[in-house]
Amino acid sequence: MDESVRNLNEGVMGWAKFYRKGWNYFAFAMHRFSGLVIVFYLYLHLFVLSHLLSGPVTYNELVKTVTFGPFDSFLVLDVLLALVIFYHGANGTRLALNEFGIGLQKNKAMFIVFEAIAMVILGVFLYYAYMFIGAS
Repeated sequence: MDESVRNLNEGVMGWAKFYRKGWNYFAFAMHRFSGLVIVFYLYLHLFVLSHLLSGPVTYNELVKTVTFGPFDSFLVLDVLLALVIFYHGANGTRLALNEFGIGLQKNKAMFIVFEAIAMVILGVFLYYAYMFIGAS
C-alpha cells in the first residue's frame, strides 16, 4: 500500500504517530488537540453553569460531586486548561505571524521561543493564581 494512502486511512489516531514526521507535525497535531480540548472545556463549562438555572442547591450538589476529598479536582483541571490555552495561544500567534510572512525562514526557532515565553508566562500566571486562592 502506498504511504500516502496509508496516512489517509489512519484518521484521528494518526495524529499521535510522530515517527519520522518532524517537529512541525508535532506542533500541528498538538495545536489541533489543544483546540479540541478548549472546545470540550467550553461545552463542559456551559453544562456546569446551566445547573444554575435549577437553583444554587442543584449547582452546589454538582460541584460537590466533582470536588471530593481533600484534593480539589477543579484546580488540577484549571491548571491543565491554562497549559493548553497558553500553548494554543503561543502556537496560534506564531502561525498568524507566518501568514504575514514573518519568521518563515526560522520557523522552528520561533516555535521554541514562543512556547518558552508562553511557559514562563504560564508559570507567572499559576504563581499569582495560587496566591489568589489564599495558599501560601
